[in-house]
Amino acid sequence: MATFIWPLLIYWLVMFVACFIVVEVGHDQLYDEVTPHAGLKVAGGSLLIAILLTVYRAKGVPASLETMFTTNLIWTLLQAIVWAGVFVLIFQFHPWHGLGIGLATMLLVTGLATMGVDSLMKPSARTTQKAVVPNQPVRHTISPGGTAAPAPAAEKARPATEKAR
Repeated sequence: MATFIWPLLIYWLVMFVACFIVVEVGHDQLYDEVTPHAGLKVAGGSLLIAILLTVYRAKGVPASLETMFTTNLIWTLLQAIVWAGVFVLIFQFHPWHGLGIGLATMLLVTGLATMGVDSLMKPSARTTQKAVVPNQPVRHTISPGGTAAPAPAAEKARPATEKAR
């Protein structure tokens, strides 16, 4: 159950914020007015989109940026129709504006929201505590031949002719 609820809530939050910004700015710039009850309309429309994305994720075809235009092209086209419908019918954009703004928003937001859901729903790796062993200083020879004792200081001081005898 939690595998459906958490992705739905994450998708809904991301879609609500993105769609609210797009609807507010879009209606203000294009039509010089904001639709009445814009918050409720955006909440409903973004919930529909979040349900669609959650169903995609549950079916094993998430709307990720890697597969949107390759293996999941049919699902991307269905998603584009839903986005355009939400922008035209619920958010009350004119058809051409709803198509263009809806598709642009879909392309920008859907992949990013899926990356967020994937990163938040991935189980975290557990780290184990290892015993810390301090490094010991090297006080012996590091040559592979073993422990060769250095020549005493007295032998170093004798001339070479005495060593030959």
